[in-house]
Amino acid sequence: MSFANFVFYPLVIACIIAFVIEQIFRAQDKAPEILRSMAVRKYFWRQAWLFNIIWFVCYGILLFVMRPGQQAMPDMIWQG
Repeated sequence: MSFANFVFYPLVIACIIAFVIEQIFRAQDKAPEILRSMAVRKYFWRQAWLFNIIWFVCYGILLFVMRPGQQAMPDMIWQG
């Protein structure tokens, strides 16, 4: 879980910072900077979602593969 936190949280924080910077550029009406900051924000947003989806898929696969096997029924009938 710590590796997922190590990767996911910085992506979310970077996305929030890019959103704030984009809003600052929009308030100043700087068109080229708006496009660049929007591209950076979208990149971080996609990376965060992609990492999150991959993590959930891998977690689901591990849950399926590592589940415990069936328990053998005890042979109680023949013990008396």
